Amino acid sequence: MNAVILGFLGFLFLSLSAEHARSEPPIELERVAGQDDQWWLPEFVNEASGIAVMTDQSILVHDDELAVIYHVSLVDHSIEPFGWLGSPEFERDFEGIALNGETLYLVTSDALIYQASVDLKARSQTFDFTVYDTGLESICELEGLHFLSGKLLLPCKVPIEESYKNKLVIFEFDVKTHKIQEHLLIPGERFGTLEGLQPTAIEISSHHYYIVSANYSANHLLKVDRRTSSIDVFSLPKFRHFQPEGIGLLDDGSIVIVDDYRKGVGRLTHYPGIESLEKLH
Repeated sequence: MNAVILGFLGFLFLSLSAEHARSEPPIELERVAGQDDQWWLPEFVNEASGIAVMTDQSILVHDDELAVIYHVSLVDHSIEPFGWLGSPEFERDFEGIALNGETLYLVTSDALIYQASVDLKARSQTFDFTVYDTGLESICELEGLHFLSGKLLLPCKVPIEESYKNKLVIFEFDVKTHKIQEHLLIPGERFGTLEGLQPTAIEISSHHYYIVSANYSANHLLKVDRRTSSIDVFSLPKFRHFQPEGIGLLDDGSIVIVDDYRKGVGRLTHYPGIESLEKLH
């Protein structure tokens, strides 16, 4: 099959996904057989990536390649289109989502921030947006996003600048001044035998950072104390989490994780709490 045909098929798939985003009513997620607290995501969610928690036991999940955002109820486990930036066909490498009231943010791997005003109760809405360049493209490949006290936290997945290699690095982007600076930096040796640290998602409680690290060999959830920087490491087993790229922490202490699975269908997992995971150290 030549490149022209492959390109056409890829375009057709994205077009069908976009059309689905326009018109699909809420549908119920299918449980994963033999797995507790886990559901399949529909195929039209091309590559699930990123979670933003809402206040009504629901979350927003975004597509990796298209600027389409979906609303997922954690009460009846249904999914429906929430909206899109400009058009359902708008393509970028989106790697994280965050909410601050009715302001929504998306980040791309090449360090652009997309900001849009949204109606939290509406569905299938088109968002006007503003784009900000963080200036981090030559420093880090970004993945993950979280809003905290007027700042957007940006984990560095793949360091480009030599001084950040073998470290856990999180930058912060001030949404008012648009200035960027380091927020957290932890040397790699603090993680003991954990290798291949690659943050893909971040969530924050009043006392801890929750950071997902995913690579080809193993996936982990890091719980980092915000005051002391002490670290607990939990396993996210591959048979349940092929490629975890989004995390949300709900008010009841439960944890939601979304997986992007390019070779198949993504999953959504809703753990009652972090005690459901195996603690490694």
